[in-house]
Amino acid sequence: MNNGTLTVAPVTPITDKQPTPACNITVHVTLDGFPIEISGQGKADDLRALVARLKAIGAEPPAAMPAKTEKSAPVCPEHGTAKPSKKPGSYYCPKSLPDGGYCRWTGKA
Repeated sequence: MNNGTLTVAPVTPITDKQPTPACNITVHVTLDGFPIEISGQGKADDLRALVARLKAIGAEPPAAMPAKTEKSAPVCPEHGTAKPSKKPGSYYCPKSLPDGGYCRWTGKA
């Protein structure tokens, strides 16, 4: 007989039964001179199949970008140090002087 209480069986959340999501894949290729970005979800084997198919239809990876060559920061000729200034592309010497002041050297990159 029911005494007015409700008994509930343990419930497994639906998220526990869903398949593990695949990884996100983005591929950049050039096809007939057009840059193309392909995005989707899949597994490593899906990515291998996609790349093989792209090669089969004549797609090529985009040309590698040349490495950026950064200019080296200028240095104070007297102290050999420099720090970036708040002004873009400018530098200053952070060394303090015996009289309590600071070096007045500034430079540009």
